[in-house]
Amino acid sequence: MATNTPHRASSTPMTAIRSTLLSRSAPSIPPASQLYEPLVKGILRHRLYKIFLHSALFCWALVTLWMTWSSGGMFGMGAKESLLLPLKPSTLAFTAATFLAGALPVVVLRKTHLVASPTPATSPSKILSGALQKRSTSHALMTYLSSSLSLLLIHILITGAYDSSAPANARLTLFVKSRKHPYYLNGHLVYVLLSQVAVAYACLLRCVLLDRFAVRWAPTLASQGDNKMKSFGLARVVTVGLTTLVYTLLVTAAHLAVFAFARSFALPLLYQLPFVHMVLRPFTAHFLRGAWTITLLTRHWSLVSRAFYLGLTTIAIWEYAESAFDAIVAEPAAVAHQTADPGLTLVSGITSTDVYLKHFAYAELRDFSSEDSSAASARRTALFADQKYNPSMWSTLARESLVTLGRDYQLLLRRGKPETPVTAAAPAAPKQEIPLPAPATPLIRTKVYKPAQSSPLHAALDTFSSDGPLAAAVSETADAGASHIPELFRSVMPTSPQAKAVETVKKAEENVAALVTQTKGKWKEGACGALCGYLPSGVVQTASRVKSWWTRDRVHRVAETSLPNRYMDALAAEALCRLTCASLTEDRYGVVQRDIPKIIEALLSFLTALEEYQTELNASYTLPPPDQLQQLSPKELAEKEMLAMEAARAGEVLSVVSDAVKDGIVRIVRTFGDKLSAFKFPPRIAKKLQGFVDYN
Repeated sequence: MATNTPHRASSTPMTAIRSTLLSRSAPSIPPASQLYEPLVKGILRHRLYKIFLHSALFCWALVTLWMTWSSGGMFGMGAKESLLLPLKPSTLAFTAATFLAGALPVVVLRKTHLVASPTPATSPSKILSGALQKRSTSHALMTYLSSSLSLLLIHILITGAYDSSAPANARLTLFVKSRKHPYYLNGHLVYVLLSQVAVAYACLLRCVLLDRFAVRWAPTLASQGDNKMKSFGLARVVTVGLTTLVYTLLVTAAHLAVFAFARSFALPLLYQLPFVHMVLRPFTAHFLRGAWTITLLTRHWSLVSRAFYLGLTTIAIWEYAESAFDAIVAEPAAVAHQTADPGLTLVSGITSTDVYLKHFAYAELRDFSSEDSSAASARRTALFADQKYNPSMWSTLARESLVTLGRDYQLLLRRGKPETPVTAAAPAAPKQEIPLPAPATPLIRTKVYKPAQSSPLHAALDTFSSDGPLAAAVSETADAGASHIPELFRSVMPTSPQAKAVETVKKAEENVAALVTQTKGKWKEGACGALCGYLPSGVVQTASRVKSWWTRDRVHRVAETSLPNRYMDALAAEALCRLTCASLTEDRYGVVQRDIPKIIEALLSFLTALEEYQTELNASYTLPPPDQLQQLSPKELAEKEMLAMEAARAGEVLSVVSDAVKDGIVRIVRTFGDKLSAFKFPPRIAKKLQGFVDYN
C-alpha cells in the first residue's frame, strides 16, 4: 500500500538588507608613543651625536697640550714636530681613549638619569639626603671614580711614552725602586691617586647640590625666530674655563688639608692598633719617616702642580661635556612640520606621559598657535573643525592643558607639599546571617564508638591541664556569659589576650624608637657642648653659621618646589590663549566658544594664587625702612638682605607663569572686547576679569 508523505519545503537563510549607511565609531587620537615621541627622540639622538663630536674635539685639544708638555714644550720639540704632533696616530689614539674614559661616561650618565623637574628640596641638607636615596647618585659616584682613575692611567701612559727624562718616582710606578724595601708604595702615585678620588667626590657633591640631572628649561620660552645664544660659543668656553679653574683650586686646597691630616695623625694612629701595623708596615713604613708634612709641600711642588693640572683636565672634560649637554637637551625641537597633519601630531604630543617630551610639545604648540601665515591659519582651522576623532582634537587639547594647569595649581596651593592621602572609609558592618531552621531529626556529630578508658591518674592530669575539660568548660562559660552582655557594656570589657599582646608589642617598639631618637639627640647635644667648651669662640660661631647655611630652607627653593613645571605651565597658558584668540576668525563652527569660560576661569584662578603668594613674600621679606635698618646689628642686617634677595629670586620664579597668564588674558580681552559679555563667569572671576577690561 502506497502512502503519500508530504515533502518538507527547503528553508532559505534570511539575510540582512545591505546598506551603505554603516555606523562606525570614530577613532581616538593616536598616543604620543606612536606618533610624536619617535620623531622627537630621533632629533635628540642627532643632538647627542653633536655633543659627542664637540666633546671629542675638546679632548683632542687637551691631549695635544698634555703631550706637548710631556715632550718638553714647543721649544723643546721644534716647530715642525709641534705642528705634526696633533695629527700623529699616537695622539689620535690617546684622544680616543680620553674621550671614552672621560666625556662619554658622563654624557651617558646624564642621559640615563635625566629628569624634567627639579628635586623637591628646600635646603642643601635635604637635597643631599634625598640624593642619597636615589640610584642615580650611586651610579654617578661609580662613573666619576672610574672616569677619574682611567684618566690617571692615560696620563701615566702619556708620561711614560713621551717624558723620558723624568725620574723613576715621577713616572708614577706602583712601588719605589729599592732593593732593601721592594714593596714600598710610591708616594707620588698615592698622592695623585687620592687627588683624583677627591676630584671625583667633589664633582659628585657639586652635581648633587646643583641638581644637574634636572633640565634647565629657560631657553624654551624663546621663540624659534628669536636670537638665541649659541650652545658652543666663546662665552660658554670662557665660562667653563673659569668655573673649572676656580673649582679645581678649591678641591686641591681641600685635598692638601686632608692629606696632611692623614699623614700626620691618621696614619700614626693606625700603626697603634694591634695587627694593623703588621699589614701596613711592609708597604707604608717609609711614610712615617722623613720631613714634616708642611715642608713636603715645598719639596714636592712639582708633584702638587702635576696633580693640580691633572685634576684641572679631568674637571674640564666633565664640565665641558655636561655644559654642552645642558644647553642642547633644553633646545626646542620642531617635528610637527614633518607629518601630514601637524595639529594632530602636537595634540598627540601633549598627551605624553613623559614630562620631558611634553615640554617640547607645548613649546612647538606655542609656535603653532602664534605663527602668522595663511598656511598656519589653515592648519588651525583644520584643528578647530576636526570631527574625525573622538574626542576631537580641540577637546583633547583643551582638556589636557587644563588638567596640567590644574594639577600644578593645586601643588602651588599646597606650597609644594605632597598631597595628603585620603583616609579610607570604614568598612560596612557585615550582615548577620539568619540561621537555617534545624532539621526534624538532628544529626549525631559525636563519635559513635565508645572511647577507650584511660587510667585514673591520666584522667586527673588531663582535667587540670591547660587544654583539658576543666579549662574548656571555663572558657565556654565565659564566652556564653559575654554573649548575654548588652552591646552597650561590651566596649568596657577587657580585650582578648592576643589583642593585648599586639598592643603591648607596638607600644614597646614606639618606646624603643623614641628612646633611640632621644638618646641620639642627647649625645649630639653633649658632644657639641663639649666641643664648644674647648674650641675658640670664633670657630664655634663659624660652625654655627655653616650649620645654619646647611639646614636653612631657601625662600626661592620653596617657590621652585611649588612650581616645578613652571615653564611648561607658561607654554600651555600661552598656547591656550593664542588659540582662543585665533578661534574668533578661524573657528567656523564655534567649538572653542564653549570652553572659553573654563579657560579664563582656570587662568585667573592660577593668577590669583600666584599674586597671593607674591603678596606673602613681600609682606614677610621686604627690607624695613632705612631708619630701622640703622638700628639693626651687622649680622641681622646681612640676614635681612639675604632673605630679601632670596624673596626676589622667588618672585622671578613666580613671574614665569604669572607673566605668561597676564599676557594671555590681555590678548584675549583685546581680541574679543565687548563679546566677552556673552559669557558667564563666577563673581570672583568676573571681578578679576573686569580689572583687565578696565586696564585695556
